[in-house]
Amino acid sequence: MRKTTTLGLAVPFLSLSVWACGGGDAPSQDPDPGGDPTDSPSTAAETSPSAPAPSVRITEPREEEDLAGPDVRVVLAIEGMLIRPAGDPTENSGHHHLYLDEDLTDPTQPVPAVPGRIIHMGDGSSEFVFEGVEPGEHRIIAVVGNYLHVPLQPWVVDTVHFTVR
Repeated sequence: MRKTTTLGLAVPFLSLSVWACGGGDAPSQDPDPGGDPTDSPSTAAETSPSAPAPSVRITEPREEEDLAGPDVRVVLAIEGMLIRPAGDPTENSGHHHLYLDEDLTDPTQPVPAVPGRIIHMGDGSSEFVFEGVEPGEHRIIAVVGNYLHVPLQPWVVDTVHFTVR
């Protein structure tokens, strides 16, 4: 079952320095985002009630899609905010991160980079191709992070499950 969490936007401004697209290990937060990632405490103020709540949606692959593989193209759609490159502190903006078969990481820390598993789309893109995905069942989680790669609080996240033949 597809789970989309759409919540108000708040971008925590943690420092003036910009984190590189790498990172250390962060503890796993939830073994399956079937649980609500918004269970973690919010670290920033809510947006005004009149502002539309931002949302991200994985448009490819579709939930429960059966793919030929081994390459898997991921396409993301965003509403209610701007997608900008990492390091760009433009208000009401962020950039995408993808988790392939990985659990969500600590929401107060920058998203770590794990080649082929946790991807930073710090160039401001909305499409990515995972190459050489093994046959079987898989899960992709899309997480929007701020200019420092820290997940937005409240979370802006979507999850899909799919199979590679």
